[in-house]
Amino acid sequence: SSGINAEWPLRPGYKLYFEVERIMSVASNNPKSQMAEAYVQKHRIPELFENMTAALIHTQPENAKKFMIKYLETLKMYREEKGDYPAMFTDANITSVFGMLDVTNNGYISMEQYRSALKTLGVKKYNARPDGCEKDQISLNTFLTEAKQGLELSSANFVKLS
Repeated sequence: SSGINAEWPLRPGYKLYFEVERIMSVASNNPKSQMAEAYVQKHRIPELFENMTAALIHTQPENAKKFMIKYLETLKMYREEKGDYPAMFTDANITSVFGMLDVTNNGYISMEQYRSALKTLGVKKYNARPDGCEKDQISLNTFLTEAKQGLELSSANFVKLS
């Protein structure tokens, strides 16, 4: 057994997120609850757990606690600009997504495919007008760049230190 409850939504971490949301909404008139909600949102705690849970399920390490510690240490190093952000998708994975969409092998995908693919990868904020959008032809290079930037942004559960 994988240990994953069948009741979990498709995106891991959402169960925790919805439980936090439920607790916060019950006590939303309480100033302490409002402060707690502001704190949770400011520090993007639900996103942190969603990303970490997704990485855990994707990797399925033997020692989950050790993996989570390393994941958080990697985020800290990235925040201090000493390392790469922990990404579940490699350049090869992103290129494969592009290749599946570029069925005619012409080297381009449409804007609709671009938007859909980024959402599928979990990218919530992305460049709405990337290079090639005026011709409805997004190249692999553009897609790779935009996907990596979007994944980095969605994985960055903190404000970078200056």
